[in-house]
Amino acid sequence: MSSSKFREWVSKQILNVGPLPLSVAMNIALTHQEFGYYHSKKIIGDKGDFITAPEISQMFGELVGVFLGYIWQESGKPADSLLCEFGPGHGTLSEDVNRALKQIYPKFAQSPLHLIELSKSFKNLQKNKLKNQAVFWHDKFRDLPRKPIFAIANEFFDSIGVDQAIFDGENWRERLLNFNGQFELIAGKVLNTMQLDQFDTSSIRNPECGTIIEYSSKTEQIVSDVTIHIKQFGGALLIIDYGKMNQIGDTIQAVSNHKPADIWSAAGDADISHWVDFKSIKKTTEKVGGRFIGPVPQAHFLTQIGIKQRAQNLSKPDDPKLNRSLFAAVDRLISPSHMGNLFQVGLILPPGSGMPPGFRVG
Repeated sequence: MSSSKFREWVSKQILNVGPLPLSVAMNIALTHQEFGYYHSKKIIGDKGDFITAPEISQMFGELVGVFLGYIWQESGKPADSLLCEFGPGHGTLSEDVNRALKQIYPKFAQSPLHLIELSKSFKNLQKNKLKNQAVFWHDKFRDLPRKPIFAIANEFFDSIGVDQAIFDGENWRERLLNFNGQFELIAGKVLNTMQLDQFDTSSIRNPECGTIIEYSSKTEQIVSDVTIHIKQFGGALLIIDYGKMNQIGDTIQAVSNHKPADIWSAAGDADISHWVDFKSIKKTTEKVGGRFIGPVPQAHFLTQIGIKQRAQNLSKPDDPKLNRSLFAAVDRLISPSHMGNLFQVGLILPPGSGMPPGFRVG
């Protein structure tokens, strides 16, 4: 099992360098070439460990495609545009986006598709599913051509690693992963001035002893790179993920076979993720001169861009089984008891004004 290999790797690292930052442990558990979870073959879908919105219904990807097409149109229909997806999984979302664009924005549909993907097994799945598109794979965003880019990050930022700090009553300290026969989380060194700023500790008044906060340096780096690119060359990044507008709390979690799992004991064999801090994404976007819109609940976004109407158009009077399936999918995507309020949607754009559909209120 991969979890035993992860445990062996962590034990050796701690012996050599001491307890590990949580982002390091999380990144290794997910992406290590030998035992990383994302190099597994069946992790998404009913037969995997979890299911994402594109796998629930084609309507999700089709509506995202129409939305990106609208943003492309409002951006002046740049002829040299690129489409991009971060962490595309099976390639289902990009396939559905392309199908919708072919119907409504055929010129935009011809744009090359660039995928940010590390997993070899996922790449093979994507090559098969997206064989009718011009597709290019990259390990990191910085490798993409300097052209207008219209991108989607669906359940991407929740899995790229997060660090934690804990308040001991007087100081904020690093929270680290240790292994001494079993995994344990311990308090490390007092945060230095730079770390205090990164974790935005000044925004938390009168923290109680034991308060935990989170910060993802990799999210900040990627958001900064994408925003600078969009500001210079044009485009947009649509972010859909479960998250909130603060960094407070221990949000790291693991799931295996659609059920919660012990985070570190199952590492390598389970999906590890964390809640996305949209406040930090907004702050980073604006810091480098971009515009951040949202976040709004997924229910608000999908309802406003027409998911109920799309389900009605796909339904057939003589096929009650199909109709039940369609509206069950809608419920799963927008109901508060499912994904509707848990998932949030944000948008990064160049500086400007105006509010696109999906984000309008009132």
